[in-house]
Amino acid sequence: MARFIFLIFFVFATAATSSLHAQTIANTSWKTYIEQLNDTLTLHFRQDSSFVTTGSGTVVVRSHWKVSADTVTLDDYDGEYACINMLGKYKLEITGDMLHFALIEDACEGRAGSLSNARWKKSPEK
Repeated sequence: MARFIFLIFFVFATAATSSLHAQTIANTSWKTYIEQLNDTLTLHFRQDSSFVTTGSGTVVVRSHWKVSADTVTLDDYDGEYACINMLGKYKLEITGDMLHFALIEDACEGRAGSLSNARWKKSPEK
């Protein structure tokens, strides 16, 4: 009986964590400085899409995203730096106002480098 109760608790805790990550990044923005570009990039998450802007506000990539447990999948569909038809999967880690993407798999080298090698700080929405 105790094992059954633990199993039920584990299933609900896992489901709650999955929902928490999706709710945590939806409608948020995160900034980082990319030395190779000599520019600040801002990653804007909406309900199921995201876009990245430069320091001047130019949109350089647009993506669809979804979260399953602690994994986010990105699917670019537009932009100068878009990797069309190349899914990227990352483990999400949010600590305080910092977001980290741990690479799981991504054939797009530019996205993999800019997401997983950067420290993303939460930015106020405008």
